[in-house]
Amino acid sequence: MKEIYLAVVLATSVLIGGALAMPPSERGALQDENSATFLDVVSIQEAVAAMPKVDLNQSESEGLLYMREEEKLARDAYWAFGDQYGLPVFENIAEAEETHMESVKVLMDKYGLIDPIIEAGKFSNPDLQALYDDLVDQGSSSAEEALRVGAVIEETDIQDLKERLAETDNEDIKMVYESLMRGSRNHLRAFVNNLERRGIGYIPQVLSQEEFDEIVGTSIERGPYQS
Repeated sequence: MKEIYLAVVLATSVLIGGALAMPPSERGALQDENSATFLDVVSIQEAVAAMPKVDLNQSESEGLLYMREEEKLARDAYWAFGDQYGLPVFENIAEAEETHMESVKVLMDKYGLIDPIIEAGKFSNPDLQALYDDLVDQGSSSAEEALRVGAVIEETDIQDLKERLAETDNEDIKMVYESLMRGSRNHLRAFVNNLERRGIGYIPQVLSQEEFDEIVGTSIERGPYQS
């Protein structure tokens, strides 16, 4: 028994030591990958189907359409920055945003809403189109600016989801929005971490300093309906 215990301790030490021995760039890439929050769309679909179907009011319907495109804005922007800079954080989180988009689509299908999604970089909502154009233009100046834009996108997503949550009491909508918001907090942590690894501080642009500090000062979150 003593020999088994020692073997486990030694194996654990080797694993920890191996992680610490990674070059900083590799440790950072691993952290970026772990921060990307992929949602299990099949599990979400099953959970949503099992919940009551309650008629949506106008605010709830508009909220679903908006959040579907806002998640697309994040994905499309990260696609653009990933192509331009080749940073793993953009590539990983863009893939995760695809699952966020599809999670909102599950709700839209349940309630018979017409999907507003069009081609990459284009939006049915003119306000989101203008925001996307401005943010991508800002992020195209440097990799550091692109990381700042990523943080702003995630802050905006968190704030909008908080407001949408306050407007609904539908169990299924709340479940999906809370899952999206957990993902956005993780993605915000990833972008801020990338900036800090470059010696760059980040000042929140949307959230309060207190809420921002609480998010980035805590560990990556895991929750239900994550793959």
